[in-house]
Amino acid sequence: MKKVLIIGNKQYHNFKLDDILDTFDVIYRFNLAWPNKNNGTKFGKLAMCGHIYHNFIANPVSKEQIIEIYKDEYDLTYLSDWYDFFQENKENFDEIFHQNEHNWAQWNQMLEEYGSPHRFPKMTTTGYSTIFRNLSNPENEIYVSCFTLCDNETRESIGDSDGIVALRNQAGCHSASDETSILAWLHNSKKVDASLCMLDDTQEVSINTNGGNTEPSEFILGLIKNKQ
Repeated sequence: MKKVLIIGNKQYHNFKLDDILDTFDVIYRFNLAWPNKNNGTKFGKLAMCGHIYHNFIANPVSKEQIIEIYKDEYDLTYLSDWYDFFQENKENFDEIFHQNEHNWAQWNQMLEEYGSPHRFPKMTTTGYSTIFRNLSNPENEIYVSCFTLCDNETRESIGDSDGIVALRNQAGCHSASDETSILAWLHNSKKVDASLCMLDDTQEVSINTNGGNTEPSEFILGLIKNKQ
């Protein structure tokens, strides 16, 4: 079994994650992810949504065009710096691919087969699409980090503009609340291990309680203890 770690773009400032995240066999990141930001040092595989893959890979456009396209979604400094980072480092990723975010009917079919009461009511994010893509492979043992899991927490990714944070949590083409509930259910049903998503951003180990009543696994607690 391969230990596959799917790393979201939630930023941790205080709790040190690099040594923990680097122990996994396979790493997935998303969209404008930037390794070595206290989110592991391995580049891993980079999954991109349709428009980002188109604008950076399939039909790449200039830095000025990227800033014009995404100026309302990302902090302009982060966007400019990430463009430069990507041009200099894209060969370091194990793979860069388009993760089809329109397969959510297939993911809902999987949830039905699992006996879950939850469904995606809207198109899934790249992160959740990648989780379910890996769930389709029985040889994968799936772990999730840097995703929002607590229902009282605002979903926010590194580099987000202030305006897009509120929009993504209240409306938009994805449902943050339903995705969070699905992740909690997958964890409690032992389909994935989302223990790393329960960590508070504190220097010492602290586990955040949440409406999903999730509990960290012994494996992750032991890994954290061994790496401190």
